[in-house]
Formats: sequence, structure tokens, C-alpha cells
Amino acid sequence: MTDETPTPQTQSPQAQSSQTATFLLTAIVFTVLGVVLAAVYFQNADDDTSDVEIEQIVQNTVATQMALSGAGASAPVATATRVPVEDAADDDAFKGPADAPVVIVEFSDYRCPYCERFYSETLPDILETYPDEVKFVYRDFPIFGEESARAGMATECAEEQDAFWDMHDRIFQARGEENPETLTLETLVSYAGDLDLDTDAFAECLSSERYLDEVVNDYQAAAGYGFTGTPSFLINGQYINGAQPFAVFEQIIESELENNS
Repeated sequence: MTDETPTPQTQSPQAQSSQTATFLLTAIVFTVLGVVLAAVYFQNADDDTSDVEIEQIVQNTVATQMALSGAGASAPVATATRVPVEDAADDDAFKGPADAPVVIVEFSDYRCPYCERFYSETLPDILETYPDEVKFVYRDFPIFGEESARAGMATECAEEQDAFWDMHDRIFQARGEENPETLTLETLVSYAGDLDLDTDAFAECLSSERYLDEVVNDYQAAAGYGFTGTPSFLINGQYINGAQPFAVFEQIIESELENNS
């Protein structure tokens, strides 16, 4: 690592990659592995730590999280107390009425296969069945590391051109393919082109990493709620985890509607 950090406009892809991995690692260290791993990381901060070593730490953390998460479990797990809806939703992108009686907040990772399953198999049924009753909020929980964080930033950059959900859908559709592409800057810029966005403006936004703090904030919120895997959900503040079938969401939504009637 060098002592000088290039400006966002002149950073090489390698430098951008290192910066993203470092920010993500910091978030993971303090919210998941705690003080012990943090001490190890900062002890080596002045060493020539390679991107490969950083990525290995990230991947080890991911493996631990996924082992604990029970992603895809067959039953929802409720927290002892509900998270206030306004805190859970934050100011992130949403679909549905802003004042809908049921608010579903998903904490998701664009590289997570269970998240793609929810996107393709369950979310359409929720939005179709409850067009006026559900507000669906998407927040990033990039436990799979650098590519996941970059994808999260890409949707925020697309939002500058009123295309958050277009980019969200494009990434998940690509993840559902047999051999999904690596989510490099070049790949995501090509997706922006597919969506007829201003690719120069999008590329500048993504390479500058100006939405990294937003992605890390979502990560820290999820970890603060005690989430350990993706996808994780808060339905009016009630926690469930995993790519549950529509029937599970339907049961909870109907219960919330009845309680609010």
C-alpha cells in the first residue's frame, strides 16, 4: 500500500478495488468480528497487505455469517422486540405507496443466490397481490464483499438518473443466469448502457465511490439489528430471514393488515 491516495477521478481500477475492500472490511470488522479482528487488521495496516489477503478475510467472515444465518430456512424467526419502521426503512429506495400500512424492508446482497430467488420467485407475487398495502424497501447488506458493495453503489448511481429499480432488476436478472458475470465496474457500466443511461456520468459516479458510505451505513444497520445472513427482512419491524415462499409473507402481511384495521 502506498502513502498517497489518488483522487477519485484518477484512481486506477486496482486502487478503487482496494479502497472498496478496505471500507467494507472495516465495516465487517467492527460489526461482525469485533475488537479482536479489528486489532489484527490495524496491526497490519502499515504492512504490504495484498488485495488477496484482504479478500480472504472478507470471505472467511462471509462463510461464518452464512453458516450462522440459516438462509433459506423453512420458518420465520421473530425478534423479541420490533424495530421501529422509520428506522428500518431509513431513506432508501422503495416500491409501493409511501404511506402503505405494511412496510417490508429487505437487507440483501446482489451476489446472494437466495436473494435472487426471492427477487424472481416471491417479490413479484407480493407486489402484485398487495399493490396498495405494501411499501417494499431495499437496503444493502453486502456480506459477499467487494463486488456486492460495488453493485450497491451502482444502483445508487443509477438513482441519479431515476433508474434505481431498473439497475436493481438488471443486476438480479444477470445473477439468475447460468454463468453470471463478475460485477466489475466495466460490467456495471455495460448494464447502464443496456438501460440507456448516460454511461459517462454513471461511470464517473461509480468510480468515485461517492455512495460507499451509503452502502456501508446499510451494512452497519443490518449488523446492528443482529442479522447474520441474506436476505433478511423486517415486516413492520418484525424479523424473518431467508428466501421464504410467498405464503410466509402473505400470512404476516394479512396479520399486520388485520391488526392495523
